Amino acid sequence: MRPHLLLSLSLSFVSIAATAPAWPTAALEDDIHALKQTSVFALGQVGFIGHISESEQRYRRILQNPTALEDFRRMLDDDGATDEARLYAACGIRALAANEFDTLTRTLRLSGRSVSILRTDILKREPLRYQLRMIGESGCNDAYWR
Repeated sequence: MRPHLLLSLSLSFVSIAATAPAWPTAALEDDIHALKQTSVFALGQVGFIGHISESEQRYRRILQNPTALEDFRRMLDDDGATDEARLYAACGIRALAANEFDTLTRTLRLSGRSVSILRTDILKREPLRYQLRMIGESGCNDAYWR
């Protein structure tokens, strides 16, 4: 094989390999966009069949990303995100930067709003301030949420 042809093939392979991460980035953006729209905050096994909610699955995937902390910070400040989505963002911040949790959630805590919470098979509205206090104290992986 001619050297210049080999070099050309090698460069083509490098070019293809360099574009490979585009799919996970698109999937991450899809998870972030969908999570911002969630209308229910649910952790652990919920519903009559005891499954992990789609929103929690998205939250977990975002949490595994190297940019998770920044993604959650942006979501927390995004006026277009639901308050339930902001609770997931607070969970991520609590998990990744617990020392920043109180400062970053202060405005949300003082808002006086309420959120839809699903525990086991019971859906109810609860004060946002209360949920943030529980996240701050217990995180989002503790038995409290199960």
